[in-house]
Amino acid sequence: MANMTPRTKRNKKERLIAQYGPYCCYCRKHLTREQMTIEHLLAKRDGGTNAIENLRLACYHCNHSRHNSI
Repeated sequence: MANMTPRTKRNKKERLIAQYGPYCCYCRKHLTREQMTIEHLLAKRDGGTNAIENLRLACYHCNHSRHNSI
């Protein structure tokens, strides 16, 4: 599955901000655009996609501390 282009990533972030607000989906910390990472709820390697339904915003710490724990 292809990676997102920078433009696609920006568009997805904007949609996620509009839908969920600028907060980490795990710790609810308010995030600046620089702090936002895109989290795949179902990892791409496990069959997840870049569809907006599979994406959330997360802070770096929460996104990288999960290690595909779900």
